[in-house]
Amino acid sequence: MSYLGAGSAEAWELEEEQYLNSVIPGMSYRRRIGVLLTVGMVAAIEISNRLSINVFLPDMQGNVGASSDEISWVIILYNVGYLCSIAMAFWMTRVIGARRHLLLSIAIYATGAMGCVLSTGSLGQLLTSRLIMGFGGGAFLVRVVILAGLLFPGKARMAAVTKLYLVLTVFEVPYPVVMGWVTDTFHWNYAFLVDFPFLAIGAFLIWKLVPPGFLYERQKGGQVDLWGALLLIASLACLETATSRGERDLWFQSNWITLALVAAVIFFAAFLWWDYRPQNLSPILHLRMIVRHAALRTYFLVILIVGAFFGAGLYVVPQYLRFVQDYSALQAGGFISMYTLGLGLGLQYALHLLVPRLGPLRTLVGGLLILAAAYLTICYIWTPTTPTIILAPVIFLQGFCIGPVILAAGNVVSANAPVGQVNDISTTYFFVRQLGNTFGVTAATVLFDRRMTLHSSRLLDVSNRLDATTSSTLTQYANLIHRNGGGSSNPGLGALQLFQNNVITQSRLFSYIDIYFGLAMLGILALISIAVSRVKTKRGPVHFHPW
Repeated sequence: MSYLGAGSAEAWELEEEQYLNSVIPGMSYRRRIGVLLTVGMVAAIEISNRLSINVFLPDMQGNVGASSDEISWVIILYNVGYLCSIAMAFWMTRVIGARRHLLLSIAIYATGAMGCVLSTGSLGQLLTSRLIMGFGGGAFLVRVVILAGLLFPGKARMAAVTKLYLVLTVFEVPYPVVMGWVTDTFHWNYAFLVDFPFLAIGAFLIWKLVPPGFLYERQKGGQVDLWGALLLIASLACLETATSRGERDLWFQSNWITLALVAAVIFFAAFLWWDYRPQNLSPILHLRMIVRHAALRTYFLVILIVGAFFGAGLYVVPQYLRFVQDYSALQAGGFISMYTLGLGLGLQYALHLLVPRLGPLRTLVGGLLILAAAYLTICYIWTPTTPTIILAPVIFLQGFCIGPVILAAGNVVSANAPVGQVNDISTTYFFVRQLGNTFGVTAATVLFDRRMTLHSSRLLDVSNRLDATTSSTLTQYANLIHRNGGGSSNPGLGALQLFQNNVITQSRLFSYIDIYFGLAMLGILALISIAVSRVKTKRGPVHFHPW
């Protein structure tokens, strides 16, 4: 089946499809696989860094003197830059060429990483550097997925994507441990230096292997779409600022939040108008693809939820390990490595077994069911003293379950896409998924603050009602400090501080559990959305598209 109705393809799409079909077969297999794996290696570095930074987020927070709200902007601003980069990625390849775009993105990403290395003690410099890193890093994953579809059509794609996933896993599994070890042994900012040797190797190989010039041709009369870029970036920046600060600033009671939300709507409406103008021959991002492409339109909410799983889950797990369980950065990195190992194995299992046999939609439904069950299991087993032998398999299971969901969601959206539309469909898909990732982190931070306040007040209320038990506990703490603290200690004050720390730890735990319960409910919402969409649409033939 075709996602575009008869005659609905634009002229430039048909021209681009003819051009790609004539150019790509002229590249040798060795060169094509070299290009794919090289860009895949750079993408693996970016993804691995993005996964690992959550491991030493508490160390960053202490060094720059940030609150939990402020340090979350390390993730949020990276996601904003990443979103802008995804939106501009395909447009940039048409403006400056694929090779120069990849090399420029590596340079921007490296500049931001070096800024993080030099930003000890400065929250402002750290946040600015993370925004720059995100703007550079957003190009790689989208490009490598698109290259897999363009360079290896038909049956050859399965072997190529298998090799690509192996490259990703080879870097993603050890990276959190390495960056955690660097953080514990030296300092958190030196962890960013781990990226640079691989970035240098990737830049050299891209310069050698990727053909110069323009891999994607389009009509020559179009001007550089600077207005589109500015409008989209302004809209995203205002929206992210408003949603991240709205809960803390009481939403519309704050003039600043109201102004940011209104500005986001105005800028986005202006971007849509600019994007749809017939005179705009080289638009920055074809969001019209969401309307034209049936799968993107039907599964828009599901894609957002899949992105939220990534963002919120990987933001919460390391914080639980560091603040509730009191693991070191190295130990927390080991748990995240278990997650990435599960993710890699889940992707391979879905690629070779689930999707070919069950189809992408059934794989997506089954993956969502198992993932929701994994989230609920985590809600049940998380305590301040849950042993490693229980934690590690469950975190591995979480990564393993999300692999089929990611692969199936991409297949549902991208299957049967004509060559000329692979770029726009894939770019739009990743843009929507990353938008969900950003909203997931934002929602997790907002929910954490609200539930933390609620649980702290409830725990203190319970302690007041259980006055005898509380007094006995404080007395035991005071006696312990008196015996071991020396003559200069203050047993009463120390006992109160220990009690307060226990309340904070338990409140954090309850808040993290609430977030994971919310993720499980999101999984159920995604299943309901799929069920409703299947009722409204006719069944069509299913084709496998292995990325």
